[in-house]
Amino acid sequence: MFWRGGRPALCGLMLLVLLAHSARPPEVPAQALPPNRGTAADSEWQDYDFNEFPQWAWDLRRFEVIAVGAFPVAYFATSLIYDYTLFGMNNFDPAYSLGTQRDANDIAIIAGTAAGVALTVALTDLIIELVQRKKREKGKEPHEEAELPRPSP
Repeated sequence: MFWRGGRPALCGLMLLVLLAHSARPPEVPAQALPPNRGTAADSEWQDYDFNEFPQWAWDLRRFEVIAVGAFPVAYFATSLIYDYTLFGMNNFDPAYSLGTQRDANDIAIIAGTAAGVALTVALTDLIIELVQRKKREKGKEPHEEAELPRPSP
């Protein structure tokens, strides 16, 4: 029987009950509209308008997405380059093969370098985008309203 298993069986039973309890969907009460908010039809969600945010906010968001997205790739490449450099500097001693001689300082160097590379990639993209936007704006006629392409939300 299950209850004769002792303390490990009791811990297992408690874990099973906890998992079963946390797996059920949460019961969230309906939220009432705040006072002076209007009707429920007024509070429905609407898509963002492209003119709702200034251009610098779109540029900042693009910079952030590219920097965060470039970090894992930069970390992987920096880690390989660091390991191969360490391996080569120690005359290809097997004790220094890939990933064997890392301490907290090495990981900090790799992560810092990867962050710098990711920020450099994002900054380069931002500069290229700003230069291209200026060229597009110069090519438009003065009476023509400049409509800048915006990323999809």
